[in-house]
Amino acid sequence: MKVYDMDKYQLTEQMKKLKEYVIDPNTSIHGLTEEHYEEILNPPTDKDGYIHKFYLTDSTKIFLDIFADKISKI
Repeated sequence: MKVYDMDKYQLTEQMKKLKEYVIDPNTSIHGLTEEHYEEILNPPTDKDGYIHKFYLTDSTKIFLDIFADKISKI
């Protein structure tokens, strides 16, 4: 599922999985800038702790879409 098709609940869950994937010591990701890394580790949330797609940068949305298959197995 693409980011633009997700609601805030699905996106929050996918971002948690992406965070697990990125911080896994067995994962090697090249070209991830510090700003993207920081946004993945500490994404902007609403007052209830959910992530909305319009809170994320386009680069993070694309990154999430690219790695959707890998993180769905987490």
